Amino acid sequence: MDLRELLGMLDMPPGEGYYRSRIPCPDDERVARVVRAFSESSPGRQAVFREAVDGVRAGLLLVFSERMAALAVRMESAQPIVQGLIAASLAQEGDPREALAVPALHRRSAEILDLDTPRLFDEAAGRTDLSGAHWLRDVRDAEDSPEDVGYEEADDGEGFRYERAVARQPRHRY
Repeated sequence: MDLRELLGMLDMPPGEGYYRSRIPCPDDERVARVVRAFSESSPGRQAVFREAVDGVRAGLLLVFSERMAALAVRMESAQPIVQGLIAASLAQEGDPREALAVPALHRRSAEILDLDTPRLFDEAAGRTDLSGAHWLRDVRDAEDSPEDVGYEEADDGEGFRYERAVARQPRHRY
C-alpha cells in the first residue's frame, strides 16, 4: 500500500462517531492497519509519513490510542497497549499537547493488567521511529493518572472504557 492510500485511511469524517463507537469496531482495524504499516516501514518512509500527520489525523490517532488502552483491559492483552503507544507517538507530532494525556491511560491499563509498564513503552519505542522513541522515553515514567489528565474509568455497558471527564467535552474531532 502506498503512502497516499495509508494517509487516506486516516481521512475519516469528523464527529463523535468513532470516539463513541463500540470497542472494537471496524474503524479500529482500519487505523490499526495504518499504525502497523508505519511500524513496518523504512526510516525514510516513516519520516515522510510523520511529516504528513496534521492536527486532524493526529486527533484520530489519539482517539485510536485511547480506545486501544481500553481494549487492552477488555482483552486482558498487552498488544493493544503497544499499538496505542505507537499511535500516540506518531500523533504527538501533529497535536503535542493532547498527546501528552494519552500515555497515562496506557500506564493505568498496564497497572490494571499487572504488566511491566516500562517494558511495554520500550517495546513500542522499538517499533516506531527515532522521534517517536524519544517521545515515548520522555513520557514513560510520568506519574500522572488518567484523572490528572481529564479521564475517568467507566463501563459503557459492554466493558471497560476511558471517558473524558472534564465537562464531558470532546478534545478531538473523532
